[in-house]
Amino acid sequence: MKPCRQLVKSIVLLFIIAAGAALAQAQNNNSINGRVYDAQSRRMVGDLYVELQDQLGISLGRGRTDSTGRFFFGGLRAGTYNIKVITFGTNYEETTQMVSLTSLPIGRGRYSSDIAYVDIMLKIDPRRANTGSGGAATVVFVQEIPDEARKSFKKGVQQLGDKKDEGLESLKKAVEIFPTYYDALDRLGSEYVLRKQYEEAAKYLIRAIDINRRSYSSYYALGVASYNLKNLPAAIEALNAAVTINPQSVNAQLFLGMVLRIDGSYEKAEKTLLQAKKLAENSPVAEVHWQLALLYEKTGRNKKAADELERYLKLSPKAPNAEQIKKLIADLRAKAE
Repeated sequence: MKPCRQLVKSIVLLFIIAAGAALAQAQNNNSINGRVYDAQSRRMVGDLYVELQDQLGISLGRGRTDSTGRFFFGGLRAGTYNIKVITFGTNYEETTQMVSLTSLPIGRGRYSSDIAYVDIMLKIDPRRANTGSGGAATVVFVQEIPDEARKSFKKGVQQLGDKKDEGLESLKKAVEIFPTYYDALDRLGSEYVLRKQYEEAAKYLIRAIDINRRSYSSYYALGVASYNLKNLPAAIEALNAAVTINPQSVNAQLFLGMVLRIDGSYEKAEKTLLQAKKLAENSPVAEVHWQLALLYEKTGRNKKAADELERYLKLSPKAPNAEQIKKLIADLRAKAE
């Protein structure tokens, strides 16, 4: 009798596991399809990074718009997400749009799949562009590109959009055909930064900057690469150039402030981080408050450090070290008394 009962329990357990797996699979079949447009001209905007974030602004993945402005995120659970269009290197305002996905029960343990279709309209940032002289100024670098090089570049962009690393070879081929191909060099450098291959990235980014001295994206990516290569002077130089070209970039101001803090340039770091905080006023960035807290603690301003840590936890309540941060806040306030 006991073996029979054990067998029944095993069968029930296997059924529960299988049902749970099927449910998880069913609830992970949601997707987001979108397209990015220029709000003024209604033209489609390609080759921009689009980031998928959770409700707390934590990145879950990143892709690029294709030549028709399309992007796609699949295999998602039901829930609320943010779609952030990253516009560095352009005159567009950075834009974030909220999207909700729902999986509904349709019987026998099955759930429907939700597909969200999103159109995102980009507006020109008047702080970046002078529109008073017959249209929006752009930072597009114009070159006469040989057809063969252009085809190889477009092929590489498409392959990378499909998450195929062969795209890197196509971009390299474009550079071999046309060695001063700025777009290809900039894209190669950025892709290698994303892959954490910083020495390889720096090689292409320096060449891109030699060709286009007004390239925000190249300077910013070079700053990230140089920091990770532990070359703080080079990182500061590159990031200073990035914020000069695009002073409204929260990311550039934040990263520069962090590197200045690590370098011991506390006065400059505070000024830069406070600028990042001001720029992010309408959409606060938790990391800005974290960096300010580290700076204030280092310079003995314990009350300010505690205040910034509280703001950080308010924006990131599920931070894995939340309890440790709460204890640190209490210690800092005790020191400040």
